[in-house]
Amino acid sequence: MIKSNSHKLNSLACLSMVVLALAGCDNRVSSAEEKMSKIRQSPSQPIEPPPVPEKIKDFVYSASKERSPFVPPNVSVAETQAEEGGIQPDLERRKDELESYPLDKLIYRGIFVSPTGEQNGLIQRPDGTVASVTVGNHMGENYGRIVEITPTHINLIEIVPDNRSGFVERAASLVSPTS
Repeated sequence: MIKSNSHKLNSLACLSMVVLALAGCDNRVSSAEEKMSKIRQSPSQPIEPPPVPEKIKDFVYSASKERSPFVPPNVSVAETQAEEGGIQPDLERRKDELESYPLDKLIYRGIFVSPTGEQNGLIQRPDGTVASVTVGNHMGENYGRIVEITPTHINLIEIVPDNRSGFVERAASLVSPTS
């Protein structure tokens, strides 16, 4: 009997704690509702204007005639162009075979040195065949002339149209996918 009385007493204590806890929740909800009601009835307060943006001085880039830091020094484009007519592609020159492909469709596969010591780059065409190129050869659709062949990349100078109905020289590279 003692067990059943203590069991009843424990059950009664748990039940009373649950009732008190629920009563406390009701009290909190009603106090929150009262506060919200007071806030809704109070007059609205003005919103602060946004901050005034800070005036920034214009920046004038003064190194436009210097070599671009994004072009390797050994591939730098000539700073001065010919006075008469500027840069022009040689339309009289017979095009090399790799000039019929855009550079992004050609893959540089590596380098080999001929018995005479000349460095040759191996270029894979879109059809999977491989061509050999040397410094001075042309490739790509923008009259790209090869100026350097290394084990990891081929550097070219392309002649591309500028925004003023003329042409400019631009550095380009064909990088080996294994580098």
